[in-house]
Amino acid sequence: MKTILTFIGTILLSNSIYGHTCSTKEVKCPIDNEKVEFCVTMSMTTFGTLYDFQKQGAIGNHYEELINACPKCHYSGYVSDFDTTFSKERQEEIKGFLSQYDNMVIDDSKECLIAGELKEYLKETNDEISNCYLIGSYLLRKDSTSVDLRIDFQNKTKKYLIQALEKNEYEDSSAISTINYLIGEMCRRTGNFQDAVAYYEKAINDSNKKDWIEEVANKQKELAVENNDNNEI
Repeated sequence: MKTILTFIGTILLSNSIYGHTCSTKEVKCPIDNEKVEFCVTMSMTTFGTLYDFQKQGAIGNHYEELINACPKCHYSGYVSDFDTTFSKERQEEIKGFLSQYDNMVIDDSKECLIAGELKEYLKETNDEISNCYLIGSYLLRKDSTSVDLRIDFQNKTKKYLIQALEKNEYEDSSAISTINYLIGEMCRRTGNFQDAVAYYEKAINDSNKKDWIEEVANKQKELAVENNDNNEI
């Protein structure tokens, strides 16, 4: 299962001796059997992690290639989402759902949007849904023409992370503080500073928190107190 925790590393400290390599994998759309290609990351050099857990370094198109779409029906998801089967009736239902995107210009961020909304429609876990929107926000970090969509992605990430906590989707007790920290980051980056402070404090006060949480959450909490919504870090 793809989860938010998949992307979490030590903030600003990871490294490797290799560059980015990927392997082309051809899959078939489970809706209309159309061919879809993924470039699946085999290795990559990471020089650090931003405060919303986006890896930095020689990572190539890692995030752009995590989620792809069928060019015909726009079924979107991870490579694992294409390794599934649906009944004929379910295929028709999904086709009907996907028809709303027929006139949309599909790019990498829109693939994340469709994947997230499709997972909502298919009633997948809140964690899986939030992950699609988080990746989408990474792709729009430096796109000044898509600020509203980036903020929408971050608000949806927050929404579904909160629901994942409410549904007890994380078995590891130490993950709870990490998720609360990330919710705080989504709040801060979208200008919801009071909520950001509250979630940072939840992370800091969690007795099961990971070692790095207190220092990082306190640092980001200071930004929230200053009403700083910097999305570049």
